[in-house]
Amino acid sequence: MNSENRYPVTASLFMLREIKQRQEKVNRGYQLLKRKAEALRLRGRQATAALATVQALVGHSLKEAYISLAGIKFTNGESNALVLENVGQAQIRVQRTSENISGVPTVSLQPIEDFTAGDSFRYAGLGAGGHRTSETKRAFREVIRILIKFASLRNICLLLDEAVRTTLRKVNGIEKVILPKLRNTEIYILTEMDEREREEYHRLKMVKAKKNFGRLLPNRTERKKCGDNDIPVEVLPSKSQTNSIEILEVKPVGVVSTASVSAGDFKPVCLPHYWDDEDLLF
Repeated sequence: MNSENRYPVTASLFMLREIKQRQEKVNRGYQLLKRKAEALRLRGRQATAALATVQALVGHSLKEAYISLAGIKFTNGESNALVLENVGQAQIRVQRTSENISGVPTVSLQPIEDFTAGDSFRYAGLGAGGHRTSETKRAFREVIRILIKFASLRNICLLLDEAVRTTLRKVNGIEKVILPKLRNTEIYILTEMDEREREEYHRLKMVKAKKNFGRLLPNRTERKKCGDNDIPVEVLPSKSQTNSIEILEVKPVGVVSTASVSAGDFKPVCLPHYWDDEDLLF
């Protein structure tokens, strides 16, 4: 398994329990993030629908307000400079209200009309066009309220859109990177532990087979002529022996040599032969 697709850990029961606990926590966080993304999407769709409605109202209200303003200009003449010179305190104020939408802090704007502020044009239009002046003032106040609501909904939509993008990135990161790495790490640990268990079982089996093989052999020794020396050998069963030990072959057990090595006089001796893994019973 590629080490880039898993976490660098040691294969042990402790790490296996740790990886499983991490998987449970990550799965819990993954489900919560998915629910959060769905809730934000639902709230975002609602805010978008309300924003589309308010945007249509903005266009209609501005159209009606400017038509009324054109009527005042036709009746009373140009009065923009007079209005700008006599503007005092604002009669409509904006109140910021904090709102938490599925863990996303947003700000809602609410229009508040201040009746204590002085209106320098409360008696405007008494001479002529007073009715049109009052209608124009009400129309523009309504436009201001709608614009404040439009700004509030647009701000909420932007914040929710960014929150949805961030949450989906987290969800995709957990789904495509973290969870596969945890699963691959768990598979790696289980594979390594199984391999160690098989190696341990094979080792114990070899040790047991060697002990049983040594226990089944008879303790018989004979004398065999090797050159000019007689050495003791152990009688071992042949490899062709299946169910009995009647067919025997001899193998040297030790070297008992009294031969002396003198100058130019060297007599070889029989060296012992030790059995290897090929002589096992399995």
